[in-house]
Amino acid sequence: MRRRTIIAGLSWAAAGWPLAPWAQEQPRVAALWPFVDGGAEGRSLAHTFRSALRDHGRTTLQIDDRWGGADVERTRALAAEIVQSSPQVIFAFLNAQLSALSALTKTIPIVFVGASDPVTSGYVASLQRPGGNITGFTLYEASLAGKWLAALREAAPTIRHVTLLSNPNTEVRRGAFYSEALTTTGAAIGIETEVVLVTTADAIDPVVAGLGRRGDAGLIVAPGTFSEANGDRIVALTAQHRVPTVFAIRRFAHRGGLMSYGPDPADAVRRAASYVDRILHGEKPATLPVQAPTKFDFIVNLKTARTLGLTISSALLAQADEIVE
Repeated sequence: MRRRTIIAGLSWAAAGWPLAPWAQEQPRVAALWPFVDGGAEGRSLAHTFRSALRDHGRTTLQIDDRWGGADVERTRALAAEIVQSSPQVIFAFLNAQLSALSALTKTIPIVFVGASDPVTSGYVASLQRPGGNITGFTLYEASLAGKWLAALREAAPTIRHVTLLSNPNTEVRRGAFYSEALTTTGAAIGIETEVVLVTTADAIDPVVAGLGRRGDAGLIVAPGTFSEANGDRIVALTAQHRVPTVFAIRRFAHRGGLMSYGPDPADAVRRAASYVDRILHGEKPATLPVQAPTKFDFIVNLKTARTLGLTISSALLAQADEIVE
């Protein structure tokens, strides 16, 4: 313990002054996740969050994890429980979780990861100076739709139609965040594009089956709570119907998706932990700028490419950060 801290503590005690509330009780952080309780992905990110906070010296910090999965109503109910419990800071992973929390409190500091358009969505006044009780780290930007589409075209040169699958209930702009970039890039490279909105897992099946019947179609899976929950289902369906698919979420390329291009969420969670620590030290979210990812990873699954009868060009492979054999 530092000498100045000991002296300060003795002077408070001698004067009979009360300790600050956070000195009287252990600080508490609540975290709202888009995973089911016990799921490997959620637990891994929750461990990353805790580990990063320990690296900042938060060895006794109480963290309450809440697991809403892809259930919008459950997420809202958990958000209400969290706000009612009045933690010092709330951590929100992805847009649906932040949306539920931000509607309930304008005072408790919230640090988010994954709300892609926080200014337009009304969460912050500006990226540089958020101005309220919310700040955090984005994962995706609208222009990525063009990169996903271009990668699909290079991997499967015969495709003529690409569908972007999105969920209006959990994703920014009601699932239309990527529409403009998708349409613009599609027109430039001669590919017909569309955004298909689905709200249930069962609704995915006919979309993928229809693309498979075309024989010249590909699929982009927009990131968000819905795709986090249903990515494995989409991987299986696209394999069954032989539809080349690019994911934004990296783990689905490892699980059989053709490709993924996007940021490392674990890195964003570690960076968010630094903001939580700074807020617990007294800084205000209003002055902590919203930050974007520092790196995007491109992963190609060659095993899946061979199964689909695709020959990935050496030029595309040279761009890959990781190749799954």
